[in-house]
Amino acid sequence: VERAEDTAAPADLTSQTTAAPEELGDKAESIDRFLTGLMAHMEVEATPKITMGEDGSYKVELVGENLGALIGRRGETLDAIQQLTSYAVNRGASKRSRIHVDAENYRAKREESLERLARKVAGKVVKYRRNVTLEPMNAYERHVIHTALQDTQYITTFSIGTEPNRRVVVSYDRTKQ
Repeated sequence: VERAEDTAAPADLTSQTTAAPEELGDKAESIDRFLTGLMAHMEVEATPKITMGEDGSYKVELVGENLGALIGRRGETLDAIQQLTSYAVNRGASKRSRIHVDAENYRAKREESLERLARKVAGKVVKYRRNVTLEPMNAYERHVIHTALQDTQYITTFSIGTEPNRRVVVSYDRTKQ
């Protein structure tokens, strides 16, 4: 994905798939219009750079400086922005489009961090043969932990609790080899 250095430039509407241009254009324009307005209301200087994935989803990278406030604590603000964007763009549409919003490559960094945490905790669980309950996480973060450990010998994962306090338990399972 190419990123324009000029933050005042319009959104990059490059397509990674052979989608109808008007389909890419309409949704992408709605995403750009909504996020540009939201950034103005939040008084944040960030420009959305939009690309369309091969699966028809839209990837939006918010480009700017000092976007920590947009990310929020453990990505909660970024999740809210993604949810609002999805509601605004898909409202009234017969076919819903998935929209992924990221800033400063936060999601990839968080995923990497969660995978490291999962491996570290799994090592402790195997060593001490005791279950470890992780802090509350959103559904996507729990999914990352479950996926990272699904093929790990002697380890089973499951979730407990109710949203927003749902947690992953990393459990020792001597039958799983």
